[in-house]
Amino acid sequence: MKKITTFLFFMAFLPFIVGAQEHHPERTDWFYRHGYGIFVHYLFGGVNNPEIINSLGKSTSWDECVNEFDVELFADQIRQTGAEYVIFTVMQRSRYMIAPNETYNRYTGYKTGEACSTRDLIEDLYQALHRRNIDLMLYFTGDGPSNDLQAIRGLGSEPVTQTNAVNEVFVRRWSEVAADYGRRYGKKVKGYWIDGAYSWIGYNEAMFKIFSEGLRAGYNDRIIAFNCGVAMKANSIYEDYMTGEQNAFTRVPENGRFVDGEQWHVLSFLGTQAVGKSDAWSSPGATKQKQELAEYVHKVNALGGVVSIEVMLYRDGALDRSQLELLKPLRERIADLENARYAWKEGKATPTRNIAWKKPATLRSNTDIARELFRQWDGSLISLNPVHGNRECVDDWAHTYEVDLLEPIMIKRIVVSFGGGFPTDVEIFAVDQAGRELSAGRFTGRKGEKLDVSFAPAEARKIRVRSYKPDGRGQAGNQMEVTGLEAYD
Repeated sequence: MKKITTFLFFMAFLPFIVGAQEHHPERTDWFYRHGYGIFVHYLFGGVNNPEIINSLGKSTSWDECVNEFDVELFADQIRQTGAEYVIFTVMQRSRYMIAPNETYNRYTGYKTGEACSTRDLIEDLYQALHRRNIDLMLYFTGDGPSNDLQAIRGLGSEPVTQTNAVNEVFVRRWSEVAADYGRRYGKKVKGYWIDGAYSWIGYNEAMFKIFSEGLRAGYNDRIIAFNCGVAMKANSIYEDYMTGEQNAFTRVPENGRFVDGEQWHVLSFLGTQAVGKSDAWSSPGATKQKQELAEYVHKVNALGGVVSIEVMLYRDGALDRSQLELLKPLRERIADLENARYAWKEGKATPTRNIAWKKPATLRSNTDIARELFRQWDGSLISLNPVHGNRECVDDWAHTYEVDLLEPIMIKRIVVSFGGGFPTDVEIFAVDQAGRELSAGRFTGRKGEKLDVSFAPAEARKIRVRSYKPDGRGQAGNQMEVTGLEAYD
């Protein structure tokens, strides 16, 4: 009886065991190799709303709007950013779509031109981007045209609320709409970023399976991500990469390329938040400087991740000019940083064998290590009091300077140079891949002189210089300024 019970228990959970193997990491290899791409919002409520600057002050029929989009202008500007893929919105909540779809028309009762554009913008985008060796991905949703009663009811549902979830009829019909596009475009559409397929509106693994089959119609290796909100986690066994929605570019991979079998990926906006807006999606301006963005993307790529950068798109297909100028040198700067990553092995660093040369560095608060005071994207130099106009750190007298070597490396010597501000009590750590700190020594009674510390060889992923004193004003020394850090194997 015990053996039978054990067997039945195993059989009951076999679908979950098999299902856990649904991921196909190899599907994302091309995505990973690209490193970063551009995400844009092209939606009725933005590019066709004269109250929003993306529309260039115009409002027409949706068909006229789509016909005005200049794919050559758009594709050429994407090429200038160095991006090797684009994620382009098909629709969001409204009935309007950027390409004809007979299945959609049949269920909703709309004629082509009334909801789906007569122009096949997806095909035109593919052709223009393909000529420039840029891959096309699409943004689609799980809740469909939820703001349009005729469309959503025709698809078998009602507007989604806290009490009204999606049902299987809707998911199957909406999957048919996706399959209509999928079969038409085949390999031309390399992937989907799916929004609005949340568990709180009824999505579960059974529905994800139905939806994923529709999304992969015509090309089984099309990669998919189902958004679970602002989070860095896997959401379904039927997806291939994390949606990675974030409100800033700060997160980096912590455990390599894959998370629960999915490619690590982050998506956030480059623009700045405008007055009256709750976020900065589809907004102009930039929250990053050129080198800062390059260092961030390079670090994510070096640790196994992919970055999607949302930029503002105008009605005519042009990108925000300030964002375009910021993005133009990105690919070249990332290449320079990758070359510098191993410069120490070739004796080309400064000093020649310094492993920490041009590695990303961060100041952190000792009282809350997770809180970054600010970043300095060059391990060879950092200063405090204050830097880059950021005064957030001024009262954090005791803090930690951290350099990320980007991978575990055996080191046996660390050299730290200080500026006008120096610690009188400081400790140096080699931090391994698991985050464990190995103290290389604690030093008191310091007067600002350089620290040159040798120790038994240890594997280090990061190096930390932690100041304990001074921890306030009126003490010997001053707020710690690290002007240089060197690490040697």
